[in-house]
Amino acid sequence: MVQLSHGTQSTNNTNNMSSSRIPKFIGLRIYFTSTILYLFLVMPFIGFLFFQNLPEIMKGSKIARELMREEADSQVSSLDSSRIHLEEGMEEDELGSLEEQYVQMADSIAASVEHRVEKRGSKKKGIRNKHLSIFLGWYFKSLLLCYLLGLAFNRPFKIYLRRKRKQKHIGDRLQWYCKKFILQTPLINGLILTLPHIASHAFALLILMSENPVKNGVEDDNFLNFFYVSAVAAFLTILFVYFWQKNRVRLKYIEFFYSKEELKKRIFRFRSGKIGRQLWFANALTTFFPLAIVGLYIVLSLSSIESLGLSELSLDQRKVLLGDWNDSIDMILGEIDIANQQNFYYVNAIDTVIMFIGIGTGILISIIYIFLILKWTTHSIVDPVRELLLNMKKIRSDGITDFTIVRTNDEVGELAEGFNVMIQKIKNYIASISKMNAELEDKVIERTREIEKQKEEIEDQKEEIVTQLELVISQKDTIEAQKQQILDSIHYAKRIQTAIMPPEDLLQDSFCDHFVLNNPRDIVSGDFYWNVKKDNKLYIAVADCTGHGVPGAFLSILGISYLNEIVSANDYDASQILGRLRESLIFSLHQKGKEGEAQDGLEIALCILDLNNNTLQYAGANRPLYLFRKNSDDKNNVEPEQDYMQVIPNGDYRMLKYRPDSMPIGIYYDATSPFTNIDIPIQPGDSFYLFTDGYVDQLGGPKRKTFRVKYLRELLFGIQEKKMSEQREVLQENIKQWQGDLMQTDDILVLGVKIGPDK
Repeated sequence: MVQLSHGTQSTNNTNNMSSSRIPKFIGLRIYFTSTILYLFLVMPFIGFLFFQNLPEIMKGSKIARELMREEADSQVSSLDSSRIHLEEGMEEDELGSLEEQYVQMADSIAASVEHRVEKRGSKKKGIRNKHLSIFLGWYFKSLLLCYLLGLAFNRPFKIYLRRKRKQKHIGDRLQWYCKKFILQTPLINGLILTLPHIASHAFALLILMSENPVKNGVEDDNFLNFFYVSAVAAFLTILFVYFWQKNRVRLKYIEFFYSKEELKKRIFRFRSGKIGRQLWFANALTTFFPLAIVGLYIVLSLSSIESLGLSELSLDQRKVLLGDWNDSIDMILGEIDIANQQNFYYVNAIDTVIMFIGIGTGILISIIYIFLILKWTTHSIVDPVRELLLNMKKIRSDGITDFTIVRTNDEVGELAEGFNVMIQKIKNYIASISKMNAELEDKVIERTREIEKQKEEIEDQKEEIVTQLELVISQKDTIEAQKQQILDSIHYAKRIQTAIMPPEDLLQDSFCDHFVLNNPRDIVSGDFYWNVKKDNKLYIAVADCTGHGVPGAFLSILGISYLNEIVSANDYDASQILGRLRESLIFSLHQKGKEGEAQDGLEIALCILDLNNNTLQYAGANRPLYLFRKNSDDKNNVEPEQDYMQVIPNGDYRMLKYRPDSMPIGIYYDATSPFTNIDIPIQPGDSFYLFTDGYVDQLGGPKRKTFRVKYLRELLFGIQEKKMSEQREVLQENIKQWQGDLMQTDDILVLGVKIGPDK
């Protein structure tokens, strides 16, 4: 339940109540007006039916019947005198024929009189329309119940506004009821006023659909026409109530039932209103109503030739009915038969007068109805826009910011809601700025005092700062000198490391083509390549030491020294060389395998190329060997995959990937396990690659990820047709583009060798 006190709501609505008087709630006045409108819509039709059938009432009386029979007797007497006159001087055969014609004419006159008397009597019964009386009785009885329901539903709203005008206390239950149902009053009042129309029209449908054997055609036709008129009038009456109540609720009442904060937004349950749809509906309604009235009275004014009881039309009657078209129709269609003449319709002079009176009355009522509908539709659009423009002018002229009541559920309501949001944001900005200004003024005063206080401290510190500045400049010069000395030492270490590494001439003499891509991260590198030639065997290695920069360079020099020593001392195979290198490195670094001890070491791929036997022996510690070979038509020349080897085809080439042992050169939990030897037969045109992890671990690309082994493999496949020097340039340019603006992650070393056909 909504718990809002009268005082709180009065405070919230002060701006609205000060500028407008609290209105009275209109409830039964709308009910009474709608009833009068309905009666004004149907009564002209009832009067039209009465005047249209008044001659039938008069002709249905006893005097009219006697006059019709006397007229028939005079016609028969005249026929007798004519027959006596014709019989004189006629022969017997002719007299017999004349007698037969006389009898037929007399029977025809008698039948015509009886038919007219019977038809007038039936029409007299039709005028005594009992159905219409019962229909109106049902309507007025249910209308009384409708008034009682409307009084019970609308009375709380009248009490609410009356207490508000007198500034009396409003109870919680009354306030909850009014606030809950005020927006539904147009729909609920329309439904209440629908009850009498539902009751009376349901009765009318039962009568029209019943199978009564004693039916009167004229009575049923008149009642059916009245049913159509009443249904249209009921529909228009309900729309009249709905639009009137909706207009008053949104433009007169809404601000007295909701708080200021609630009225800043749309309070309607559904957001379905559109201005264009309202205008189309109003235009359709105001166009259909007058046309329906005019068409209805024109149709009701038509009379059929068949209702006159004439068996055929004379020439003069046809000329009156058809006018100048009489002769033209005979020429085009020939003589019109009697059946077609019975289907002709006409409007007599009296019906024309009654028709114009009925049309004028209906149009007068429809003008009032249309005027009110257009007025309410216009006000529902214009008044909220005018209120919104007024508030905008206030802001522009004197800066008074106020909210606009969101009265409608269409585009204007959405505009008003947006205006309120904008005003609230402006108020918040102004409040924030004002608060900030006040705080800023206090801060300025406080900071001014602090600055004045600090000024003296600054003066005292100035001399000290000058002294410290001179000291900093002196230290800066010292640091720059030391930095230069360190860089000179590192560059000199670079020269020593380069000198220790074997020259590329040895590879050039042994192979037809090769390349070395060496990109240290910090001048000196922890990655190194090594090669030596002994007994027509070429030893080639690529290693990655722990760390980079100066520490890695020291370890690389140690590794190169031990490799030279091991190879020169004995004729070891590849796995034995790695085992001896591991023992020497562990001994030199004093590694015991204790917890917390440095895990320094290196990863290496070692190859021994026997130029006499065309074999390549490989052993690796965490570093693989990639061998590329061109595909041939000989299916027997395809290498089967082994545990230590993977065959990867791609186009004209296939790559043989030889897996290393998963242990480093250094301290390890199984440092006594031997390394694996792999003997590989080589062919002219083969190319193999040894590399460290710096290339594939480089960060870069659009997503700043590592380059990955997959992309290196695809890149190597794509450059197999190029020379080794060109391959080096492609690899160099590719890693440069991948790296972009990022720093180099690790030392990069790639060695490529191609077996020449003459080696």
